[in-house]
Amino acid sequence: MISIIPTPKSIKEFDTRCQAPLTVFTDYKPFEKYIPTLFNCFERCFDVRLEQKSGGIEFVYDNTLEKNQYRLNTQSGIKLYASDAEGLLYAFATLVRIVKIENSQITCQALEIFDYPEKEFRALMIDLSRQWHPAKTIFRYIDICFLLKIKYLHLHFIDDQRYTLPSKKFPNLSTKEHYSFSEIKEFCEYAKAHGVIIIPEIEVPGHAKSLNNAYPEIFSNKVNGAKNLVIVTENGDEISAQSIICVGKPETMKAISDILDEVCELFPDSPYIHIGGDEANIKVWDYCEDCTSYMNKNGISDVYELYSDFIARVSKLVIQKGRTPIVWEGFPKKGAQRIPKETIVISWENHYHMVEDLLEEGFKVINASWQPLYIVPNIKSRWGIREIMAWNVYNWQHWWPQSDAMLNPRNVVPTEQVIGAQLCSWECTYEQEVNFVMENTSALSERLWTVRRLLDDDTFRHIVRPTLIFIAEYIQER
Repeated sequence: MISIIPTPKSIKEFDTRCQAPLTVFTDYKPFEKYIPTLFNCFERCFDVRLEQKSGGIEFVYDNTLEKNQYRLNTQSGIKLYASDAEGLLYAFATLVRIVKIENSQITCQALEIFDYPEKEFRALMIDLSRQWHPAKTIFRYIDICFLLKIKYLHLHFIDDQRYTLPSKKFPNLSTKEHYSFSEIKEFCEYAKAHGVIIIPEIEVPGHAKSLNNAYPEIFSNKVNGAKNLVIVTENGDEISAQSIICVGKPETMKAISDILDEVCELFPDSPYIHIGGDEANIKVWDYCEDCTSYMNKNGISDVYELYSDFIARVSKLVIQKGRTPIVWEGFPKKGAQRIPKETIVISWENHYHMVEDLLEEGFKVINASWQPLYIVPNIKSRWGIREIMAWNVYNWQHWWPQSDAMLNPRNVVPTEQVIGAQLCSWECTYEQEVNFVMENTSALSERLWTVRRLLDDDTFRHIVRPTLIFIAEYIQER
């Protein structure tokens, strides 16, 4: 069986074989800019150089195909048909899996493939703050996304441990290990050339020690006239005021707006900006003079409503800058009506805000069900291909007793409000995660490309194995 992952919608096989010279050509000017991408693929896959002239591979503009569809025909020559760059690059990812180089010719079985994805949002998330990832590994993750037809690479740049983006307006934010302006530009250019869109994530209001450490005068909570204190609650619990930013000061919102401007400039091709929004220790705000003053002035009853109010304010900033905000499930039901419905919510825990409530409230949702879509070190349960193949995009599960989804997995009625799903790798080094990422992302891609399951476990494992070997070798060539 042909090892193409995800499984194409339609494959017709013919008894003949195709032979074509090592050339590539298109008479459709917008497709010309992707010829270097195919050159690079063939050099890395087959150690050959293509020439730009007619006779071999041809890119054909076909306006009968819808956006992101492609058709690949190798009956007479090798022709890749698409109406946009997205479809063309999906055809590239398929082409390198079906051809060989023999006697200085491109050879393959005569085929006709027609294909397209059913869920638009197909993403891989890598945590760059808890564990530093050298720049070369980001290019490898772009390659993995390209070859598995994963459209988005979500990069978690900021957390308590590190602020890994560069900044001109707030240079003290960047921790020792961070990416340079030139590296970010190279990431974006390489991703665009391979049909992958990078989604940048900053993290507010929680997971914010890096912000408080760098600029306490802007971000820190004011507690009893001081900042960055450990607060002892009425129950005797100790909470760090440094783990969360103040959301009551105008200068905090101005700084967040400036950071968002920088992020938009760094990532010009992303329609989305992820603003974090989860696991915030909001009890701190009860003790912050600026937050309590803001609540009193704006008729906000408690810190839960303040939480939703803050997410609403940051989401509106993102929208004003021409992007769509994404947040983690985190804000409560209370005050959720304040948040613009353009905001997309990643439902991952079903603890802070149930997925069915988010859908009823009118939000679009991305499925990041912890089980089986999380990769985390030192956890008793680790999920792989079998569990992801048994999952579907309308299903949420969890291993954690405090999530209702442990005993009562959530299954929602199929809806376009669930726009897709993403695999999340947290707290791992590149070496710890890369093999799991390749395997699990292959299954995720299969389950999102076509929502209805097509292959049983044994068949999928048989087909995916050559692809995983191919990808492992491909990324080492960079």
